[in-house]
Amino acid sequence: MSKRPFLEFISKDATSVSQILDHAEGLLEAAKALKKELETFRDTPELNDQIISVLKRHNKKILPAAELLTQDETSAIGQYESGSQKIQKLSDSKSSGDAPPALLIPPPVSLTKWTPDDIPSSGLPPLPPVLDPVLEQAALTHSGMTTKPTDMSYERLEWIGDAYLYLISTSFIYQTFTNLGAGRCSQLRERLIRNETLSNYTVQYGINKRTRFPAEFDLHGRIGGSQASQNAKKKVLGDVFESYVAAAILGDPEGLGRVSPWLKSLWSITLAQEIRAESRAQPSLLHDYSNKDGNGDNNQKPAKQDLNPKVLLSQVIGAKGVKISYNDVGEPKKDKHTGKLPWYTVGVFFDGFGERNLQLGLGSAFSKKEAGANAARAALENKSLIKRLQKKKEESLKSAQLAESAQQEYDNWS
Repeated sequence: MSKRPFLEFISKDATSVSQILDHAEGLLEAAKALKKELETFRDTPELNDQIISVLKRHNKKILPAAELLTQDETSAIGQYESGSQKIQKLSDSKSSGDAPPALLIPPPVSLTKWTPDDIPSSGLPPLPPVLDPVLEQAALTHSGMTTKPTDMSYERLEWIGDAYLYLISTSFIYQTFTNLGAGRCSQLRERLIRNETLSNYTVQYGINKRTRFPAEFDLHGRIGGSQASQNAKKKVLGDVFESYVAAAILGDPEGLGRVSPWLKSLWSITLAQEIRAESRAQPSLLHDYSNKDGNGDNNQKPAKQDLNPKVLLSQVIGAKGVKISYNDVGEPKKDKHTGKLPWYTVGVFFDGFGERNLQLGLGSAFSKKEAGANAARAALENKSLIKRLQKKKEESLKSAQLAESAQQEYDNWS
């Protein structure tokens, strides 16, 4: 294969002075916004929580903006100094039949669980650039646009990117949703890595506008030719996102460390509802209830952090003669995200202390078991209702104790 000019490998969206100026303008605007708000605290004698909160909020924009300029510098140096040498080495190795250059495996990174703080307040997190121009060109080229078998396209990068997305999403889910079963975890992962999700990311970031597609993938199709189906377009756009992720990771020794936080923030938007729900379900309920016995007195036994909400609810308001039941509410619906999986709703009901069929809470999930646990959790969060039933429980226990005491006195007198 003959060597091709470097310019053929540089996309029109590669690092440019215009792009650097845009990033610099973004940094200046973020810094000015911080300065303007801090001016109101100029006469404050010392730092306080409000000032620290302002710094944290503005740093969420300032730090990514500064990081983009750092990436611009690295990318510009790579384009100017070593881009043509990389392309020549790649071309020479392919044409001579030699083994391809060794693939550098990025060093491991620490992936921590999602929290509500990871969810962006607005917009998408900044797209990390691909620092290797050769990989960038390949990631943005459909195989239908190549002229020779040795020309690079996104197909092989998409294969690697798919593996990275699979592993990274699995890790975040495993760290965050500690009580979910493997099946439910797989359903969450499917929402993150399916073609519909990834193709939407590609369009939202405008990556599709930088990618060289055959004409039939254009929105209006090729005049006089075939037009790709919507499913085919969606699949291709999803593949492009996977290839871009692989190129961003492999094109930089620190690529995995840059890409993982970006994916964490991006995916947190997709799973925002589940992340917030998991955060609310953390040990707060246990602290509220599990250190108390039926009489409301402190119990010295330590609470189990993985106590099932159903068990906890039974401990809090259960007593002799009390029945707590879990029943289906309505017919199963379809999950709004996939449109395929059943979505169950279960209610928890209470009989006792003069109450009959009292609904304590509702919960929904992909399984009845999980829906029931969510219903129990909802009941425990209704503190006014639980407090009322606890009071009735205490009164019932006292009445039973008085009756038992009276019976013993009668027996002794007899």
